[in-house]
Amino acid sequence: MEFHGFTNGLCIILGGIAASILLVAGVRKMFAKDILLRAHDITGNLLSVVGTLYAVLLGLIVVDALVRFEHAIDVVQEESNSLADIFLLAERLPAPERSRLQETCKAYAIQVVEDEWPLMATGHASMAARKTAFELAKSLDTFEPKTEAEKVVYPIILEQIRELWDCRRERVGTAEFGIPAVEWFVLIVGGAVTVLFAGLFRAESVSLQRFLTAMAALLIGLNLYLVSLFGYPFSGELTVSSRPFKVDIAIFEGRFRDIPLHENERPPE
Repeated sequence: MEFHGFTNGLCIILGGIAASILLVAGVRKMFAKDILLRAHDITGNLLSVVGTLYAVLLGLIVVDALVRFEHAIDVVQEESNSLADIFLLAERLPAPERSRLQETCKAYAIQVVEDEWPLMATGHASMAARKTAFELAKSLDTFEPKTEAEKVVYPIILEQIRELWDCRRERVGTAEFGIPAVEWFVLIVGGAVTVLFAGLFRAESVSLQRFLTAMAALLIGLNLYLVSLFGYPFSGELTVSSRPFKVDIAIFEGRFRDIPLHENERPPE
């Protein structure tokens, strides 16, 4: 699923505020003032129950989205680490297998950065990168280790290839599915019901009631924005970086001075 960051967030927040004000205005027209005033006790009790349930639900989904984002960062780092390990461990293999393995690692890293990363913003994956990853997984099928060094490094490389393949599938799955539609349905309906109960209170000042309703809608909208922001780790403004794979490419090509730096890092003298 594609997410457009600030644009979607602005629509969620401003749209929610506008809808809540219209909802409260509709309630005031639907029910007479005396009816609403006499129902304040039962409305308040029900609002405390509904509001608490919705607050717990919203908080859990926000935390789940944050965990999803952090897990996506870890998966990308693990995948790039496995790719770099395969490249470095291949140095201990004979020339034909070493060259084939290292060239495949380099091609895969470039395809992930240049082709697949933009596609993941729309919830898709690169078939070319998938094919290269499959070639990497099959690259040692006919290789038989002979020396003791080859017998030691061979199972380690196979394990790293397996780790890379698993991390790739998990990364692509995270980019493809995002937040389930049923969760969005529950969050939106729950927010509307909560605001509706708030609108059943009849304040003397219409402006005051609109302001308080707008503040409640603003708080709900901000939390929904967090869900949309963290729930789609590879699209929008806050995205998982492809830096680990760019570091791999720089290492593969021997361009150690071109490795992307962290914010708190300084280039070598």
